[in-house]
Amino acid sequence: MAILNKGVLMKYFRVGILGCGKMGNVYARWFSRNPHCQITSFYNRTFSRAKELAGKYPGTQAKESWQEITDDPHVDIVGICTPSHEHLEQLESSVKSNKHVLCEKPMAGSLPESQRMYDIATETSVKVAIDFQMRFHPVIVKVDELLPRIGEIFHIDFVFGMYRPEITWRHKSIQGGGVLKELGSHLIDLSRHWVGEITAVSAQNQIISPLREVEDYSVSLFEFSNKATGYLSCNYYDRSSRNIIGNLIGSKGQINWQFSSYDPDDSRLRIYTDSGEEDVPIVIPEEVDLVYPGHLNSFGRAIDHFVDCILGDNEPLTGTAEGLRSMQITDASYRSARERKRIKLITQKR
Repeated sequence: MAILNKGVLMKYFRVGILGCGKMGNVYARWFSRNPHCQITSFYNRTFSRAKELAGKYPGTQAKESWQEITDDPHVDIVGICTPSHEHLEQLESSVKSNKHVLCEKPMAGSLPESQRMYDIATETSVKVAIDFQMRFHPVIVKVDELLPRIGEIFHIDFVFGMYRPEITWRHKSIQGGGVLKELGSHLIDLSRHWVGEITAVSAQNQIISPLREVEDYSVSLFEFSNKATGYLSCNYYDRSSRNIIGNLIGSKGQINWQFSSYDPDDSRLRIYTDSGEEDVPIVIPEEVDLVYPGHLNSFGRAIDHFVDCILGDNEPLTGTAEGLRSMQITDASYRSARERKRIKLITQKR
């Protein structure tokens, strides 16, 4: 639709959001700040949550079923923030109704569901993206800028740990995976972004707490098509830090970076080269996320990018191909742990 804004005719999109937990609140805030978007409706399995969030955004409505949003001809974009095993049905319904979709990671509850979502997205003209928003974090953007200074990457180290003693819906087998799928999917995406395709995985995934049905401790070793190696550790038992930590080692130098989900001041980056080492300042934006302040404005930047892709008819940076590949690598990690062997992957064209 088009609307007259300060004398200028602007195209804008009406947005419906499925899921009103933390990420539903994140989507609502940043979509509402995009000048081309207007939120119309919210759905949550617990209706009172949808009503509560709708109360924060005048003119919006709470819906008792998600189909009321995906079938609504007055909705142009659907933001999917529900549990991952619900994503396929909600995406399929949205796309059939000719709606653009921004879907939270992990992409789906299983690899076959992810494949189906990819197939649906490739057969439509609407835009579909998976929200790997870490690519838009100021720390990660700065790493992108500095990468040429360290030469060809031959090894990466990633650690994402936090102390999470509570047991929630995320830790049920219906989710199709645990800490690797929830936290590690971001870092798998960054691995491919920086190094290239992962061709083999060796892993150990464990359930430490008997109350959980999915892994809460995970270590994966990656091999890349260019012979680089990677290490990824994720767990719910790190009492000392909630930082997301990455080290990239190249032929001419090294970049160490970190940030957390909750504290903007945890954003740090240091580069090492033959000429010495240097702390690189990270500019903290004036407006950061309220739910996850340590992610700074990356959610907003990811949503703005998605809306720009719709306006310009361009493909999102993190479409369903990236979501599917992340799920394929996650699945290979699970297979490796179950079968106690190295799992080879078919190299994808980039």
